[in-house]
Amino acid sequence: MGAAIYISRYIDGEIKVMQVAEGPRTPKVNEWVDFRSAAHASAIGKCLLTQLDQNGRRDHLSRHKTARLTSKTITNERVLFSKLDSQPPTVPVLDLQEYAVGTVCAAVPLTAGSSVGCLALSLPLEHAHRLRSAADTLNRRAAPVVLSLAL
Repeated sequence: MGAAIYISRYIDGEIKVMQVAEGPRTPKVNEWVDFRSAAHASAIGKCLLTQLDQNGRRDHLSRHKTARLTSKTITNERVLFSKLDSQPPTVPVLDLQEYAVGTVCAAVPLTAGSSVGCLALSLPLEHAHRLRSAADTLNRRAAPVVLSLAL
């Protein structure tokens, strides 16, 4: 896919990045703020939060305050919840330099029973023109990934 790929889950009230696949030409995002504390700003976090109910979201944000990480980060909880509520489950969640300047990301939900998870990718900003296409490919390939993980 020409991007770093992440498999993440929401376990015991926390975001956990389970696996990352990266390469010399597809480096992972510089995790300068722990993903657990950046759910409001990252594609991974927002994708996982969309799968929680309002109480689960509030619980997470009560433990991890919304901090401004870049000029594009949403810090208003009401605005964030509105965006999460309007996110169609079949459309990739995007992060356009909300977590890290110079990086764009996309995430799609991985659902299996009551598990909350996602498959995500990150690209350097100079490849932002590829984000929508890469996100659509990621979305199409998510189901086979879930199936292979379940076996």
